[in-house]
Amino acid sequence: MSKKVVILTSGHPPTDERIYHKIGRTLLRNGFSVAIISSVLEADYTENNIHIVGFKGNNLNKKEKIINLKALLLRESPEVIICCEPLTILAARKYKKSQQKKIRIISDITEWYPENVALKQTGLKRIYTYLFLFIFNIYATNLADRLIIGEKHKLRRYRLIAPFKKKTIIGYYPVLEYFHYSPPRFDGKNLVLCFAGVISFERGILNILNAARKVALENPEISVTLRIAGRFQYAPEERLFYEMISGEKKLKIEMASWTKYEDISQNIMSADVCFDLRNYTFVYRNSLPIKLFEYMASGKPVIYSDIKPIRDELDLFSFGFLVNPGDVEEIAARVKEYISNPSLLKEHSQNARRLAENFYNWSRLESRLLEVIRE
Repeated sequence: MSKKVVILTSGHPPTDERIYHKIGRTLLRNGFSVAIISSVLEADYTENNIHIVGFKGNNLNKKEKIINLKALLLRESPEVIICCEPLTILAARKYKKSQQKKIRIISDITEWYPENVALKQTGLKRIYTYLFLFIFNIYATNLADRLIIGEKHKLRRYRLIAPFKKKTIIGYYPVLEYFHYSPPRFDGKNLVLCFAGVISFERGILNILNAARKVALENPEISVTLRIAGRFQYAPEERLFYEMISGEKKLKIEMASWTKYEDISQNIMSADVCFDLRNYTFVYRNSLPIKLFEYMASGKPVIYSDIKPIRDELDLFSFGFLVNPGDVEEIAARVKEYISNPSLLKEHSQNARRLAENFYNWSRLESRLLEVIRE
């Protein structure tokens, strides 16, 4: 009989790329029975032999969420629980204590917690929230039996707060079968600049817009298109952004809707250069962007905010440039290098895809995941 694994999340939809397409499908292919429990939406169905179940927990307090998550764990009766947030560890722990069999709890750490919550607050509330959640994170993390950590920059913290827990780094690399190589099509006349993902001012959409405008203004002989594929995080910012681009004349702007993970490469196929120019907040400055690896897998040269995690992890200069995200002059100059030297654009594209094929793809991480589960 196959071992049952449940992936438990209180903050992600069940079809999240890491939860479903990476962890879930890998375990299923290797003989495990897999279910995903989410408190983000109401669900109870099976997709590709993965049971997906959930409830809408938006209006529930933490205690109520834990009770509901535990109830669903009792229904699924897993031997292994992969927890995607600290809160879910409490539900897993309550389930574990109610069972007579051995249960393993694994914490999958991919975000800066509590910064991702506390930094949205202001004043004394920010300080109080941070201190409370930091202590809670220490408590919850040490209830887990094992830690999976998404990148080495987060490893240092968990060595400190959970020194006796075994830890494995399992990164954010893409499932290569979904990402098809599409080299730049720049012909000297038409240039497509692109951003894909969650759209917000903090995530740098205004930096990208300003840079694209400058490129279009300084290169009147070229038709410049800015393709934005994704969804806005905040409705007020979406309305303001559309007001800002309503009178745009020189720069062409294409807006494409959010798409499924397996269709991302189709959504950016026309792009010559891809961007991510996030502002230097604590979270963005210290996080390795998932989107970077998806651009690489599609063979897209990139221009990215210059942050330490990228410099430490990748030789980005073999397939793109690092820039100050607010320096429009610098960004436009990097794009101009591609315009004046199309062979560099082609070289960077080939390098990006080659790195994804040889190193930065999910299949290279599967053995680490299986080792953790089978321990």
